[in-house]
Amino acid sequence: MKNVVLIIFLLITTFCNGQDKYDESKISTKTMIIVKAISKKDRLTAEYIGESLTKSKQFENFEKLKTATTEELLILTNHPNGIVRCYSFWALGFRSNIDLFEIVKNHLNDNEEVEYQSGCLISSEKVGDFFISLVTPNYIDLDVKKLNELQRKNLDSILIYQSNELEARYKAIETASETPQLYSVLRNLYLKTSNQSALVKLSKYKREEDISIILENREDDEDKESGYFHTYRAIQNFPNDDFIPFLEARLKETLDESQFSYEWRELYSAIVMYKNQKAIELLNIPFSQIEHENIKKYHLEFIYNAILENFDNIYAEILWKIWEQDNEITLKGYHFYLQNNINRGYEMTVNELLGGKSEIKITPIYNENVFADTLEESMLNLVIMNDKELADQIIESKILNVNVHKFPIYTSFIKKSNDKKFIESLFNRFEKEWNTGILLEIAKTLIDFNDKTINDRIIETRKINKNLTEGWGGKALTELLEENNIR
Repeated sequence: MKNVVLIIFLLITTFCNGQDKYDESKISTKTMIIVKAISKKDRLTAEYIGESLTKSKQFENFEKLKTATTEELLILTNHPNGIVRCYSFWALGFRSNIDLFEIVKNHLNDNEEVEYQSGCLISSEKVGDFFISLVTPNYIDLDVKKLNELQRKNLDSILIYQSNELEARYKAIETASETPQLYSVLRNLYLKTSNQSALVKLSKYKREEDISIILENREDDEDKESGYFHTYRAIQNFPNDDFIPFLEARLKETLDESQFSYEWRELYSAIVMYKNQKAIELLNIPFSQIEHENIKKYHLEFIYNAILENFDNIYAEILWKIWEQDNEITLKGYHFYLQNNINRGYEMTVNELLGGKSEIKITPIYNENVFADTLEESMLNLVIMNDKELADQIIESKILNVNVHKFPIYTSFIKKSNDKKFIESLFNRFEKEWNTGILLEIAKTLIDFNDKTINDRIIETRKINKNLTEGWGGKALTELLEENNIR
């Protein structure tokens, strides 16, 4: 039924392949002055731009353009200047009686490139793509009228079936359902234009007649060993054994590289999809055959994430190997380790937190309450659950040595427990530390005990460590003490 509706829709829908003719005689002198001011600028902007987020002069021109009549704005969507066309369409987005969908359809071949700046971010896109972005929910300017769900589906169909060069076409192909009718369209589109999104979507049909075109696919790239990003994506959808020699050859080409490529991430994701002994063999190659040791970490990171994204127990030992040999671990991976082998995971956790080998004498347990927002906090939670004495030892060690980014993880545990056993360690670092962030965090932690003796000692310690009185840190500490009536 959906296919029938689509065919009928395409048969009865007519649209232009270019913009309507521009007629300047119908534009008032007042509006033309605004249009000329917009045309002099070489960029389309949001209201605020730059690091300081100052109001854009170009956007002020746009706000003046909003006063033009609806007829004028409709004509200006066909102005020779792409930036004028974009702002005119944008202004029409605030008019309730305008069919924005029809205007968008008339600009699917509007390929002039324009720059758009919002804040510090500057991007370049075709005018037709900018029109579509404006009317897409949750995109540019939420106050602009957006297409409804049916219009969005119809637009995606038009983008796929009508010849155009917009980036939106790629997105429409990526989200389209794999219908029999779409298959022939995708295959023809790829064979005629080498559209990479069409190739990736085509691979989801898993047809043997497409194996050869996937193997022959390569985008233009100065590096003769690159250009396979979408080829790897296609193989991920269609992990046929005929692709294995290709993947192995591409993998071996990476072993002597002195710089990493994000294509490798897709390469490893393709290999992982096979979930067999050959895949294990290929995934183990980087452990021993990478020529440049500093590049090895990128290979292993890509392997690690690829396995976690498409996990199969056949790869479990590779994940353990990456943590044990190369110290690569993420919070997502930590879930795997504890589920896969809690004894091994607990031992590795303790070793990670203490920075060395430790003998574990307990049978550890865990539950989902262990997992927090950060990996290190989750690890500490696991130790606290199983061995409070060891956890205290770790917290004390970290108070004395951990960097400013992780320091609040450990002070938060002290604040929760309100345990005064850590006071000496806190003051030990307070007396010697130079980092303002750590010093202020220690002060806040000590003040939280709400103990006059501790507060008096803070005052005395300021006489020992000059970093507690000088610079912005000294000023911030003074304000903190005054807020808490500590003098």
